[in-house]
Amino acid sequence: MISAKAYDKYLQYFLFFQMISLSITVLLGVCFRWAGHSLVWYDEIAGIQLAWITYFGSAYASLKGLHIGMPTLIKVFSKDIRKILFVLSKIIIFLFFLVLTYYGTKVIIVLRGDTLVTLDWIPQSFVQSVIPVSSLLIIISEFLSYKEAYEQTIKD
Repeated sequence: MISAKAYDKYLQYFLFFQMISLSITVLLGVCFRWAGHSLVWYDEIAGIQLAWITYFGSAYASLKGLHIGMPTLIKVFSKDIRKILFVLSKIIIFLFFLVLTYYGTKVIIVLRGDTLVTLDWIPQSFVQSVIPVSSLLIIISEFLSYKEAYEQTIKD
């Protein structure tokens, strides 16, 4: 089983690599445009990279417990109610991302054979794989951070 620490490092390295890649892509796009020779693929690739950073960043935020929550509202309730609300929220999160994984995979199947407009050697299914992959990563993040999040929820 993967440790939370190793998983955290994996997400950090992947996000760092993606941010560096996006910076290089944008820098290249600006330089070529300034020189009067715009890159036809720049906008499409930069948008895809930004989406990947966003989705994988969501998995990282889930691991760190930095996603949207209402801890102040939950603290109003008794410990017993907080426990129920916590478990209910985790069930909803897991179900939502399982559904997103399932339908994201169906989208990949539908897009089989389609390619990017500007770079026809890159399949759309690869680009759109970020949805089911990041959904699974969010599920893993929620699972790995469950104990710590539970302790924070019931702490007075």
